Amino acid sequence: MKNKIALNITLTSVLLFILVIPFLMNYSLSVEGTPYWLFGFIFLALFIYFFADFYHDQRNYFKIKSVFLWIVVILVLGSAFGAAVARRHKVSPTFEVHDIILQQEAAVNYLLQGKNPYQETYFGTLLEDWHYSDTEVNPALYHFVMEPFYLLFAVPFYLISIPVLGFYDTRIVLYFLFAMLLIFGWKIVSEREKKLLFVTLLAFNPAILPYILEGRSDIFMFAFFFAGMYFLYKGKLSIAGIFVALAFAVKQSIWPFLPFYLAYLYFREKGSILERIKFVLSKSLAFIITFLIVILPFAVWNLEAFLESTIFYLSGNSVNSYPIAGYGFGMVLNKIGIITNLHDVYPFIIWQVLFSFPLFCILIIKFGKEPSVKNAILSYGLFLFVFWYFSRYFNNSHIGYLSTVFLCAYFFPEKTNEPES
Repeated sequence: MKNKIALNITLTSVLLFILVIPFLMNYSLSVEGTPYWLFGFIFLALFIYFFADFYHDQRNYFKIKSVFLWIVVILVLGSAFGAAVARRHKVSPTFEVHDIILQQEAAVNYLLQGKNPYQETYFGTLLEDWHYSDTEVNPALYHFVMEPFYLLFAVPFYLISIPVLGFYDTRIVLYFLFAMLLIFGWKIVSEREKKLLFVTLLAFNPAILPYILEGRSDIFMFAFFFAGMYFLYKGKLSIAGIFVALAFAVKQSIWPFLPFYLAYLYFREKGSILERIKFVLSKSLAFIITFLIVILPFAVWNLEAFLESTIFYLSGNSVNSYPIAGYGFGMVLNKIGIITNLHDVYPFIIWQVLFSFPLFCILIIKFGKEPSVKNAILSYGLFLFVFWYFSRYFNNSHIGYLSTVFLCAYFFPEKTNEPES
């Protein structure tokens, strides 16, 4: 029987088109602006992606869609990311990058010189040249907020980039991890249309893509976390524990996942309470060891400086704390006059406990009835949403990050493989 061609259209084609076009029109895919030949190739790839919907040969339909989806991803994002790195190093070291990029680069350099990144200040580095405010000093000049693996993972890239490229841009590491996230996203979803949809939304999510482009750190951590969720779903609990621990050793925003991670291990095991606890302890051993291996050397190096930068700075309990900022409850309190100075110490923990704890109890109870990796991710996202909203800061990139968490929770498979024995 001959294959039939009929007018048809799928959501995968529509979404790819409407997500790619705004990005193309707002961001340059080369240093001097997007060349028309590149526009031509991208639009041709989009047209073929559309045309596959008309071809009713299921053997070839998915192959064509898959190939041209990845072609679009590589052409659009690969070009945009490469252009962003090249443009910065042609225009200015602080051009179109977030301050965390400048600080990480300086911190890696400190580390390779044998200096403690958590003890040093960042005056005299490019971070000082980055425009923070016309009237205030950037508090990041006093503290390195990220966890140690954010630095350690970047070191090989630094050592290779300098002799090969002549410069180092830590966004190269971020873009590499984003590519890994897309690959794991492709692997985790089995249903073909959902696979296409998930990678499309994950790659071109407008809520977070601009922040990835400028180098925010959320996806740096989330790539390790999602890899951990992939192996957790596959029942490879020890490997999963290593990746989850590495995520924990990158950024503190993943720490609220810990109770849901332990609850997942507990509820997945069958047996008495004691047997379940033993199972949790044994299967979280890889997580504990990995996390301690990364964290302890820096904590021992200078515990006071480490805690000051990674804990007290964010909570408002440091001399040069992160100010109340963003779109959360703190700014509401500021606008109605309860908080008059954005640098004041304020007990946000009261509001967090008041609203987050009841939510946590509800989530754990429901999670116990339906323990799955999917629900663990969703529970974490919901809890983090409330916890962040009532915290000292709830920034734009945090909102974008939450959109990625919820997106992954939606597409993550329901059924979980049996854990390894």
